[in-house]
Amino acid sequence: MNTKPIRKTVVRKVLEDTGYAYTLTCESHVNSDYADFASTQALESFKAALKNPELTYDDLCKILRKASNRASSRQCKTPWSMFMANYISKHCNNNSSSVRQNK
Repeated sequence: MNTKPIRKTVVRKVLEDTGYAYTLTCESHVNSDYADFASTQALESFKAALKNPELTYDDLCKILRKASNRASSRQCKTPWSMFMANYISKHCNNNSSSVRQNK
């Protein structure tokens, strides 16, 4: 298991890319939330960004939904992707057991 700290800039880039793709896809009236969309489309990218090769679809959905809920109630002007990257990096450790504990 890689013990290097999660790089927020890498996580933020994956969030921006999937957020943009989700926005474009939603114009086609897809019945999916961002967490489902990102977990389906970019699981491997999130595994790499979070340095967690054991990250599952369900784990990522849960992480993204918790972060999205916090983002929707935030009172700051921080860009969405930066807020999400900070939240995910802060609340997601480098091993799958801690991800499961944070559920």
